[in-house]
Formats: sequence, C-alpha cells, structure tokens
Amino acid sequence: MYCTDVAKIIEAPVLHVNGEDPEAVVAAAKIAAEFRQRFKKDVFIDLQCYRKYGHNEQDETSFTQPILASMIKKKKSVLEQYQQRLLDEGVINQADIQAIKLRMDEALERAQHTIKSNPHDPMIDPGSSRWVGQSHKFSFTPAETAVPMEVLEEVCGGIGRAPEGFKVNRKLKPLLKSRGELTKTGDISYADAEHLAYGTLLLEGYGIRISGQDCRRGTFSHRHAVLRDADTGEAFTPLNSIREMGVIGTEIAPGTIGGDGKPRQGRLCVYDSPLSEESVLGFDYGYSLADPDMLVIWEAQFGDFVNGAQVLIDQFIASAEVKWDRWSGLVMLLPHGYEGAGPEHSSCRIERFLELCGNDNMQVVYPTTAAQTFHMFRRQMKRDFRKPLVVASPKSMLRTNTSHISELTEGTFQEILDDPMFAGGYGVEKTLDRKKVSRVLVCSGKIYHELDKRRREIGRADTAILRVEQVYPFHKELLGQVLERYPKNAELIYVQEEPRNMGSYLFVADRMEHAMGLKDLVYIGRPTSSSPAVGSKRVHKIEQEKIISEAIGPEPESDGASSKD
Repeated sequence: MYCTDVAKIIEAPVLHVNGEDPEAVVAAAKIAAEFRQRFKKDVFIDLQCYRKYGHNEQDETSFTQPILASMIKKKKSVLEQYQQRLLDEGVINQADIQAIKLRMDEALERAQHTIKSNPHDPMIDPGSSRWVGQSHKFSFTPAETAVPMEVLEEVCGGIGRAPEGFKVNRKLKPLLKSRGELTKTGDISYADAEHLAYGTLLLEGYGIRISGQDCRRGTFSHRHAVLRDADTGEAFTPLNSIREMGVIGTEIAPGTIGGDGKPRQGRLCVYDSPLSEESVLGFDYGYSLADPDMLVIWEAQFGDFVNGAQVLIDQFIASAEVKWDRWSGLVMLLPHGYEGAGPEHSSCRIERFLELCGNDNMQVVYPTTAAQTFHMFRRQMKRDFRKPLVVASPKSMLRTNTSHISELTEGTFQEILDDPMFAGGYGVEKTLDRKKVSRVLVCSGKIYHELDKRRREIGRADTAILRVEQVYPFHKELLGQVLERYPKNAELIYVQEEPRNMGSYLFVADRMEHAMGLKDLVYIGRPTSSSPAVGSKRVHKIEQEKIISEAIGPEPESDGASSKD
C-alpha cells in the first residue's frame, strides 16, 4: 500500500519527487501545473521529505522516534546540500553565496521595518468582489419575499407541463396537473411551496443548486424536480423550462432578454449524490462560499444522516464566520419528525445545532406551513446577508396542504406564529375568544398539527398553541408580543415530541426564562433518553398519544370505549 494509491481511483498521474532535490521539486511542480492547465484533470505530487523539528520547534521527536530523530539531526539542511552542489558544479562561488545571503537578509530587514511602521491585517477579503453589498450582520427585519399572482401563474404553467412527446409516468400525471392549477385550486403543500419558491427565484435570475440522496425525486416522493420519460428514461427538469434560460458561463446570462421578450431565467442544478454526507456537504459548503447569488442546498435522505458530516458542521459551517470571516448561505434540509420509524429515522438532532448557535452564526428553522416554507426559501436570497440555514423539514407533512396560495402574494416569514384558531388564518372558519384561554402551549414543528387535530376533535377552546418557527436566532420580542395577547394567568407549557434532553425545549426554555423572565414553563414530551427514539412502532404510538393527551386531552370516545380504557 502506498499513500498515493488513492490516485488510482480517478486514474490521475503521480509524480514522486525527492524533497532534497530543489530542482526536481520545481520541475515536478511545473509539470503538474501545466498538466492541470492543459488537460483539466487532477495530478498528484508525492513529495518525499522529512520534518526537522517534528510538530514544531519545541517538539522533542526523540521521545517517540529516537533513531529517526538522530538521523535527521546529523543531516545537512537542504539549503546547505544544494549550496554545496552548486559549488561543486562550478555554477556559483563563495562570493555569490555571500551576495545571495546579503540580499535575503536585507529583504527580510526591509519587510520587518515596513510591517512595524505600517502594520495591517494580513487577512485578505475572503469574499472578494462577489460579496460586495453583503452586510454579514443578522437582522430580524423582514425581507420582501411576496410575489404577484401573475408570477406564480407563470411558474405554475412551467412546472405543470412536459415537452411534446415526453411520456410522463402515469402516477405523476396528476401531480403535474395539480401543480399547473395551483393558482386556481389555491391549497398548497410544503412541496408545492418549495417549487414555487424555486421558480420565482429562478425568474429573478438567481441560480439554485440542490444535492443529496434522492433529492431529484425526493426521499418521500414529494419533489419530482426531475422527471424521467417512462419509455426512454430521458430526463426533464420543469423548473428549467419556465422561460428561456440564461446559460451561466457564456455571453448569455440570466436577466438578459430572451426571444419571448422576457428576462432569461436562472438555472436549477439538481444532483442525486452518494451516501457520503461529509464529502458532499463539504463540497456544497465550499460552493456556497464562492457564490452568494446561488441558493445552495444540501438535503439529507433522513435528517439523522447529517451525523456523518458533524465535523464539517462543527469546524466550518457553525464557526467559520467568527473564526475566519468566511460567509455562507448554505441551506441544509433535514427531514425530521417522530413517526415510529425508529432511532435512525426520526431526529436531525436539532439540539446539536442549537448547541452550536451563538453570535447569530446560523439559522435553525422548523416551518409548519407551506407559506412559511415559501417565504423562508426566498428570504435566504433576498436579504443583504448570508447565514447558513438549518431546516427541519416535516416528513409526514410534505404533501399535506397547510396554506393558501394567496399567502404567497403578501406577508413575510414569521419567526413566531400565533394560533390561527384565535388569530384567524388558513382552515379556520370562526375564531375563538382569547380571553377564555387557560393554557398556552408553545411548540415547534409538526407536533403542532397533531395537537391542533386533537383540539378540534374534542372541541377544546381554552387552549392556544403558539409555534416557534425559527428557534435561532430566537425572536424573544415577537414571542413576547404574541404572549401578551393571552391572559397572564394562563398556564404556559412547552410541548415537544423529542426526548427532554433533545429537540428545542432546553434551548427555548432557557431563553424564555433568562431573556424574557418566564420562569414557570411546564414541560410535556418524552423523558430524557440516550436514544433519539424507540425501535417499536407500537411503543412510539403509546408515547406519542401520551404527549398529545397530556397537552390537549384523550381521544374522543368511540364505540362506547375511551382511549384510556
């Protein structure tokens, strides 16, 4: 086995060179650079050399490698060896050596004098010209994310059709039809909102990149961003056919006027990737550093799989801004939710991301409606700063209608959502009286829909359910404003389906207590656990029912028996 055997994977050439031969090293570097430039392919240099002082000048290598350290200590330096070689070959003489040393010493002295008299930050602008206009400072100021209905109609027209002669899979024909008619039917799901957000951004000239396992189809068959001809297998991407496309990298660019008289649209690049989270997320993170005008998205097949990329998150995504002034608008879509699928397919580990939150370094969001999803994606590109966005996307709710399309033509993303049963909103025919509320539930994510469903089933009008849609940065002012609408003596309860030591409870409770002075917050959820979830679907249902029953009430009786019986 050899260290450069990995090069065989991609059939790249390997140049082995002796580090004690400076001329050979220079030659190898030139060959490698020219090869790369001419053939646009990778090339390896295997530099055979040694480290004189070990890890650093204070390291004592003889502690662990006494023989090797002794051999290195006796060796002349590369400079001395090369100097002697040139003398032996008659290339230079002693006077030349002294002149070269003098020039080097004088250059170093000048450099030291310059830096002392005119000190400066050695860090170059990491964003360069691409990032001009970005402030890099987080703000709760809403971005203008609403779009006119005629724009949505144009997007729906594009995502609801296939080319002439393209044979759409029979199971997807109803999907295309429904997407084409969204502006008429009105009801939209997370999947619909995602497509509409992408389409409107593309029409505004933004590029979009999505990668991840099954992300073209969507692990839960909700996206279908790329269609396949049922007979030929030919690929077709509807979002790239709304208008004429501006080809990136040529004289034609998004925003230029096409033959139809309209500005050309941006390009959606969507790729199914291997189950190698660390490498793929690392690549997409790097992509996001280079281009703030492209919406770069990585999607885990299940949110749990992000565990395989934890090093990237800790070392770069969460901390690169404060460590190195490197900015990123990377979006991570992490399917999350407790549905009895076991400990490896339930949790994207929201608590881990929250533990890494500080200095407004990233956003952790768990949207519960299609409208929120639409505005969330669009605001990621419409604001004058970029922060990584972690999205816990609800698996079971991806195809459920939760908004009306009119909500996309107005409004913005809301970090805190009031209860529509009391504030009015989608699916509510008659609003309830806030004065009669005796308990206020605070939650995040899809558990809201289960709580609301039970509340409607048993007709409980004394319980309000507030949603923390963005857990970080935590909008305490907005939550305080919403809470003030309800009686002060109402019992305040935090409900989550994750174990007590996971999810967002401890994070939110800490801020509600210390930043808002709310100290009597009751917890309802799973008890502390070392595993994200149980492995039995039957036990999961028992646990989930206990949470819903404790927060809202038991299931309504049927056939003469209650759920308790």
